[in-house]
Amino acid sequence: MSLSSESSSDLPSDPAPTGHYSRPLAGLFALVFGWLGLHRWYLGARGAWLYPMLSMPLMGWALRTDPWFRQPGFFAFSLIVVITLVEAIVISLTPDARWDARFNANSGRVSANRWAPVFIAIASLIGAAMLGMSVMAIALEGWFNAHLGR
Repeated sequence: MSLSSESSSDLPSDPAPTGHYSRPLAGLFALVFGWLGLHRWYLGARGAWLYPMLSMPLMGWALRTDPWFRQPGFFAFSLIVVITLVEAIVISLTPDARWDARFNANSGRVSANRWAPVFIAIASLIGAAMLGMSVMAIALEGWFNAHLGR
């Protein structure tokens, strides 16, 4: 049988084009709605349901008493938020070629992100630093008050 007589179904075909995932949009989702896992839903990652299943009850636990920002639920929720801000930084600083190889292999498009992911990474870094310092200040204030008898 010659090559020209083979049917087209016998030849390997290219996979069908898939959607193109935007790196700035994924980073922005992680920055703003990371505690809901929206960035993971967008990227189709496994375990995207884990973020809202953990963060929402923790914040509800913290909000049930006054002051809410001194409750263990708030500190655990803050840890989840810092993790998602670090994910936003990692997403935003991933090189275009690596991003396309992982998420856009069959999209038929090439990413050409410029400054948007950099600004998202900067905002995420500022947010993580501010939240981390705030939580640490609240925790240390409580510890000093408990140990100094105030």
